[in-house]
Amino acid sequence: MTTGAEQGEIAEVGSPVHVPADPVDTRAPLGWATGVIATAAVFLALTNAPTASAWLDGLPQGPLTERLRPAITAWVAATDNLDAPHRWVAARWQALRRWRFGDEEPGEQGANDAP
Repeated sequence: MTTGAEQGEIAEVGSPVHVPADPVDTRAPLGWATGVIATAAVFLALTNAPTASAWLDGLPQGPLTERLRPAITAWVAATDNLDAPHRWVAARWQALRRWRFGDEEPGEQGANDAP
């Protein structure tokens, strides 16, 4: 609501209802972000061991990679059951893909003729 508009003035009139101010979040935002990042890192370390193995395979061979290989291989074996839902979904997706596209590869003759 404005007052004084007839004289060219515009002034805001406050609400007649008392509205309490929003409470201020007292947690430190940097601490919260650090906790979220640490949680995500631990989750990925526990559930994404095959990616660590693939990363190690892509590194140039050397004394450090050879020392890491047994530890990462053991970690992949230990967390193999955690990857079961991903493997199940991936297998279903590949089955649907084969059903829809057959053995067709992108860029092959007829690849763009699908309905």
